Amino acid sequence: MLQALFFDLDGTLTDSQAGIVNSIKYSLNKLNLPQLDAATLKLFIGPPLLASYQKYCGLSANDAQQALTTYREYYTQQGIFENKVYSGIPAALGQLQQHYRLYITTSKPEQYAQQISDHFQLSQYFTAIYGASMDETRAAKSEIIAYAQDRTGFNQPQRLVMVGDRENDINGAHDHGLQSIAVTYGFGSPAELTAAAPSAFAATPMSLPQIVTQLDH
Repeated sequence: MLQALFFDLDGTLTDSQAGIVNSIKYSLNKLNLPQLDAATLKLFIGPPLLASYQKYCGLSANDAQQALTTYREYYTQQGIFENKVYSGIPAALGQLQQHYRLYITTSKPEQYAQQISDHFQLSQYFTAIYGASMDETRAAKSEIIAYAQDRTGFNQPQRLVMVGDRENDINGAHDHGLQSIAVTYGFGSPAELTAAAPSAFAATPMSLPQIVTQLDH
């Protein structure tokens, strides 16, 4: 029997593309860094931002930290709410909540994840929200899952499911022996998600309850 479901936030519960992309563009403009194409900007959504600034902008660790600080100038004032809940998510969470404990496990800083969940009325579905530390010393999805397991005391990984839209969600689940569901309506490409080899795929939010039921048998 499954005990709990761990949900990613960006690309799984909410379509956060506008706010994140606008925040990145703001940081690049302010720091006079080269602009990135739309496809590259989309790759920032999900994984830890410090690592993405280094990977896609070629920045040093120190310069990536400055870029992240600048990103947050826009994000905390405006970008955080340039966001919307995917259609079908509240209904799916309402169904799942009747049978399982639900948690958010995100590489977004925990305080931002809490703000977003409160603002979009998602907090009612979740027992707790686990996210990155503000300095991103805890940010990789594998680290967030370990942190969530430690806080919840759930030590039977086969009774947990990670739900996410990027390879780091699925790989993080593999790292700790969790089952996983890759949602294909988010920001991960089909090739990326297939290569990560999740336990199951979900094409829509409303298909999640049935897929979870199948994994629970």
